[in-house]
Amino acid sequence: MNRDSDIPEDLLLRLLLEPLSADDSPSGTRFFPAADADTAKPAGAENLPTPTVYPGSETSTPAPAPSEDAALNANYTPVFDSGDLSTVQPHFEALLKRRLRQEISHRPPLFPWEKGLQDYPDALRPSAASVWLDHLKNLSVPGDVPEDVLADLLNQCQQIAQDIRQTGRRLVAAVEGLFPDQPQTLEYIAGLVARPAYRSAQTESLAQVDYTTASTQQQVALAMLAAQGIFEALSLTVGPTTPTQTQTWLTAFGVLTVQAAYAGAENQLEVKAVLPTDGSLTLVSLGETAGSERSTPGELVLRLTTQPGAVHRLDVSLGQTQVAPLSFQVMIAER
Repeated sequence: MNRDSDIPEDLLLRLLLEPLSADDSPSGTRFFPAADADTAKPAGAENLPTPTVYPGSETSTPAPAPSEDAALNANYTPVFDSGDLSTVQPHFEALLKRRLRQEISHRPPLFPWEKGLQDYPDALRPSAASVWLDHLKNLSVPGDVPEDVLADLLNQCQQIAQDIRQTGRRLVAAVEGLFPDQPQTLEYIAGLVARPAYRSAQTESLAQVDYTTASTQQQVALAMLAAQGIFEALSLTVGPTTPTQTQTWLTAFGVLTVQAAYAGAENQLEVKAVLPTDGSLTLVSLGETAGSERSTPGELVLRLTTQPGAVHRLDVSLGQTQVAPLSFQVMIAER
């Protein structure tokens, strides 16, 4: 093993004065020798002896010339040029969308309440609770009665129409669920509302009243006026002097038209309905029921043998909805 003193001095000088190669440069900015590094010599270097080349040292790889490195840097083309974003970004987005479509087609996302794939209709049908309420909003009733009150009144009026004929009792039965602790007030105001003169006179004064801020007596009057309007809209009376009568009802699907006609010579009742959508009719009489349905909008006709004084119930269902049908009362006047 050679000691440090055995290394020739001219080899040590060569290692000290030779420029660093690219592989020997530290990490960070790459070191390049000056352009005149081949000709520049340190002060006093002209008096130094010419280095001796020892056998085997000529096989070592020399450092690349500065001119070659400069040429390599000048010809270097980066893989990605930030100036090409306008070209690269649309292509990347297209690839991403294609990949997302493939993933969704194989594993469609589900809503939190879904356990598997479900088919939904292209258009939502009106909710069951709102099918019949559009007409109630157009009742000529002052006070802007809330929708939930109108819905309760519609339900009550249909239930009691067949059982109670007297007007005052009907009005009390229709609204007593809204005012359970006001029996005397209900009786008194029902007697007033049943009079046509009261209704025409009070409509103007109650027009300035808001139902939600009105007094109890005013609310009772407004509710009974609305109930009276519902009874009238759901009633058809025909007989020898009035052989036909027509009622219309605005639904969430469109206008429903119902016409009753009475032929006294044959004692025959004919009910004709024009439905705004698919639906059915059921005409109920004592001991007899007739029904018809259709899957598209259009006309349905039912006929029954009847007699003066009879009262029939006509049920109309629309749109396959899970809601009670709209019930009309068809009465045959005796004269």
